[in-house]
Amino acid sequence: MINSDSLLLLISSTLILCYISGLIYTKTKIPDIIWLLSFGILLGPVLGYFKKEFFISLSPLMGVVAICIVTFDAGINIDTKALARTLLKSMILTIATFLAIVPSVGYAVHFLIPESFTLLEGMLLGTMVAGISTMAVTSLLDGLRKLIPNLESTRALLLLESTLIDPIRFITAIAIIRMIMLPGVSFRESFIDIVYTFVIASIIGLAFGLAWAEILDRLRSRPFNYILTIAILFLTYLLAEAVAGGGGGTVTAFIFGFVLTNYRYVSKRLGLDRNLKPDKRRIIEFNEEMTFLFKSYYFVYMGLIVTLSYQYLTIGFSVVILLLAVRYAVATGVGRFMRFSREERVISRFIFTLGTSTIVMSQLPFIYDPNRNYFLNPEIYPNLCMPIVLGTVLFAAVAIPVIAKRQLATIGE
Repeated sequence: MINSDSLLLLISSTLILCYISGLIYTKTKIPDIIWLLSFGILLGPVLGYFKKEFFISLSPLMGVVAICIVTFDAGINIDTKALARTLLKSMILTIATFLAIVPSVGYAVHFLIPESFTLLEGMLLGTMVAGISTMAVTSLLDGLRKLIPNLESTRALLLLESTLIDPIRFITAIAIIRMIMLPGVSFRESFIDIVYTFVIASIIGLAFGLAWAEILDRLRSRPFNYILTIAILFLTYLLAEAVAGGGGGTVTAFIFGFVLTNYRYVSKRLGLDRNLKPDKRRIIEFNEEMTFLFKSYYFVYMGLIVTLSYQYLTIGFSVVILLLAVRYAVATGVGRFMRFSREERVISRFIFTLGTSTIVMSQLPFIYDPNRNYFLNPEIYPNLCMPIVLGTVLFAAVAIPVIAKRQLATIGE
């Protein structure tokens, strides 16, 4: 058991490191995820100062809270103007990339380590790594803006992609987990379940979002409204999981967040004559604080529980190469078909940076099979996702500014 002094020291040092790493990023462009994961790895697997068994026991709770926060954050940060302008491009790029990566990674890891992954288990790993991170994309584009002009449309394209992909990945991953845990379930039945879950969860998220926006408008002058909103978010998530089925909570959290910060847009589309305007700025600001707090602990926590090995690092970085190759091919094809601008075509080829959602999704086998009846080695998912995330982040930080600038200088429209 961890004593209270050690735990308090871990909490305070993690928060300080997260804040300092944000300052370091402005100078070095090395994302904070690198420092936080490295800090956890140093204290856990390397020095053995903290034993991972205690933290592994927290995985189900940490995973559920992370899913709620990540998907809610994605929903509240959708820009409706960007949504209308780039929705079709983003949807096609998102779906094409997802459909290409999931089977590619599934076959690859099944071929490389068949003793650890069936094809279906490999495809589950594929869903975990088949989408870009909003925070990582934002950081990268902020850095590229100084080197490359005319990035506004590219920014909208990629940020919308990073937002759209999370609910798709979560629902597909949970559908695959169902197929693993219930071998008699066919793909057709799983697809029907996915559609049912998505529709019912969307209705729940929409209903709760509209109702809570009305309540927030009446509570506008009261303190602690954001904390109350997080409480309602967790309740909504649990309701959707119970009514819509596994994976419904992620969709509900996403829709709930989107409706809260875009109430007038949604109500107008629904034909409701309501002139409410929830305090979008305050919700986003408070959620940034919550995300900062949770991200600090979550990445260090992931570093504490992973197992380092030459095999995991080798396979992880091999998957990174595969991801980058698939993304390059898909973005090139979609860019030509959808007539992307030169900047959109070049940048979308190279930016495929994973982050928070991948780390969160690696905990799903722990959450849905805590007794290890079907996943005999659920630790392999975070153990592989960690080097995959780090590999994509390092490639983005080091290579993308140079490669993208060179291609933009040589490729015409």
